[in-house]
Amino acid sequence: SGLINYYGKGRASFWWPAQRGYSEYYKYYTDNPYDGVIIKADDDTVFVNSTMIPSFARYIWQHKEIFLLSASVVNQGLCAYYQQKHNAIPKSYETFSYARNGMGDLQTNGTQAFRLHSYFLASEENRARFYIKEPEYYRFTFTININFVAIRGEDMHVAWEMILKKLVVEKRYYDEGAITWDAIRWGRKQMGIYMPMVVAHATYSHQLKMERKILSLWTEWAKKERADFYKGIL
Repeated sequence: SGLINYYGKGRASFWWPAQRGYSEYYKYYTDNPYDGVIIKADDDTVFVNSTMIPSFARYIWQHKEIFLLSASVVNQGLCAYYQQKHNAIPKSYETFSYARNGMGDLQTNGTQAFRLHSYFLASEENRARFYIKEPEYYRFTFTININFVAIRGEDMHVAWEMILKKLVVEKRYYDEGAITWDAIRWGRKQMGIYMPMVVAHATYSHQLKMERKILSLWTEWAKKERADFYKGIL
């Protein structure tokens, strides 16, 4: 079993055998039910529109039919398609087709990821285009990267059950596929993207050749735009 370091009610970090992936996170909240909304964020999330977090949590809390709710992620294939559909990303700059597998070509294209991050950071006007309020919600029916997602605490046991089922079938701990595609096809769960909640995700494994350049973009932006916060850190 993993070691748990407690930080307070409903919060914990974990150390466990690598082969278990992130499964202990879901097991913890299954064993310790939390009456509220739990947000899972990747550790390479580089931007969060924090003013929208209450609305993000409220949306899934009020819509009990939704099992998992994703933010609108900058550098995520399906999100990029919908962002472009609502004119956040000009087609003359980059084109994003409908990601039928939920991830699209962007996931393996480091150069395109770099250009997307560059565009997002270029100006406040560019970033404002991503704050799409209508429609609020797009449902998806396949796997999606779970870079920044919300789940009600009462449903964490379902996520854990899906992870264990995948372990039996595929002999691996894989939370992303388990709590999206498996939960849809086996558990008949609904999930979607909440467009007003904008976050940015640095890179995926197939984009790592551009990781240093992408992180440098964000470091320089943070030094300039958030010097008050990052002074002496970056």
